[in-house]
Amino acid sequence: MWKKKRYHVTLLLTSLIMACSKDFLDIKPRESTETERAITDLAGLRAAVNGMYSLMQDENYYGRTVPLLPDLRSDNGFISIVNSNRYRNLDQYIVTANDAYTTDTWNQLYKVVANANMIIRKGPHIGLLPVAQDSVAAAQMIAEAYAVRGLAFFDLVRIFAQAYHYTADASHLGIPLVTTIDVNVIQAPGRSTVKQTYDQIICDLTTAIRRFTAAGGSAVASGRMSAAAANALLSRVLLYKEDWQGAANYASAVISGNAYTLLPANKLVNDFKQTGNGETIFEIINTPVDNRSTDALSYLFSQAGYGDVLATDDLWRIYPEKDIRLGFLARDKRAGSGGENPANTITKYKDITTFNESIKVIRLAELYLTRAEALAHLGNETGAQADLQVIRNRANPGSGAITLTGKRLLKAILLERRRELAFEGHRLFDLARTGQAFVKHLAGNQDLSILLPNTKIILPIPQRELDANPNIRHQQNEGYN
Repeated sequence: MWKKKRYHVTLLLTSLIMACSKDFLDIKPRESTETERAITDLAGLRAAVNGMYSLMQDENYYGRTVPLLPDLRSDNGFISIVNSNRYRNLDQYIVTANDAYTTDTWNQLYKVVANANMIIRKGPHIGLLPVAQDSVAAAQMIAEAYAVRGLAFFDLVRIFAQAYHYTADASHLGIPLVTTIDVNVIQAPGRSTVKQTYDQIICDLTTAIRRFTAAGGSAVASGRMSAAAANALLSRVLLYKEDWQGAANYASAVISGNAYTLLPANKLVNDFKQTGNGETIFEIINTPVDNRSTDALSYLFSQAGYGDVLATDDLWRIYPEKDIRLGFLARDKRAGSGGENPANTITKYKDITTFNESIKVIRLAELYLTRAEALAHLGNETGAQADLQVIRNRANPGSGAITLTGKRLLKAILLERRRELAFEGHRLFDLARTGQAFVKHLAGNQDLSILLPNTKIILPIPQRELDANPNIRHQQNEGYN
């Protein structure tokens, strides 16, 4: 028996220092060493990369909070009247800068950034045997770190900063951009603008693509970043930026690569949860060994678990009667005395036995919808209709031909995004970037009317961070002062 060693670096901006932790994942204290010294060979680099992905499994990142909040805080979901007291303030839009989920998410994402920074910094200087495969493997892992850092920055800016066009030139506050391991440089990073943040994200993803291409290695599994994943994520970033041509081009690069195929209608619901199902481009892989237990996303959905999060009637009603995606919901009742009956329970993730459902970060279906939206804005309505038709026909075989044009076509594409990507962590961001007002449903038949732009659509910078960092002390998000 042997235990896999996975190093990780701890980043706590609240302590004003991004440092290399001596506490590595799965390593006994006597085996601990400075992370910077540990990344000296291919084995050390591989362990650091494994640690980076391991941090992304955490419940404060893709294990639960990040895929949950955009649906919970939108018109897709709400916390049941019978609940375990999790995420209630976020659900009700009464979150404060001392909120534990907000603070923990901020810290966890910057831990991922710190790990990526260390890999980017140390990876090119490790000792390698004169074996071509080793050089390719090292080059690919460095490319992965760039892509992961780009994703983490993108998630941070979507959660903690307003949408790109909140100001005409995107000069409003973004996030601290930590791209170095030099403690003297980043002890107290200030907030960059949203434009600067997007520029860095685009730089990271294009660098990853270039490095993947230069490495020329074989494709990696869906649980690892790849050239296709970086292209797909870049198409998403450019869609948010409203760079329509760029979004269409990068989506096309993945679609035309033919490395991924849409799951057929009769297998979508069952095979969605399978790791490496052929449609998934990047996912956070969970195994029974990882076992997030009661911290898993599925535990918040399953009525055999906490079952706190329910889908709104508004979401249920947007699906045609024969839409296969209704299989991700169930018209049921809330478990426990006094719960909602009927209730729309969520089954997209439901395994609370082995906890081995992998969390989907980006799928091929999203790229068709990204390209459709971009082409519609570019005036290529025929192309937009064709892409929308692909997704609609898969979900509802035999549905009629799409002939919509203009604003009606764009509205139909955004509606299809809501149907297709429900409970995968997109809805609130789509509402924010398109400026769509919505009604936030709460338990007990209460509603909140959310007009956009809105200061509460994003989360506050954690108070601990403000207290510790003089360079952002007076840069709290509007509405949280």
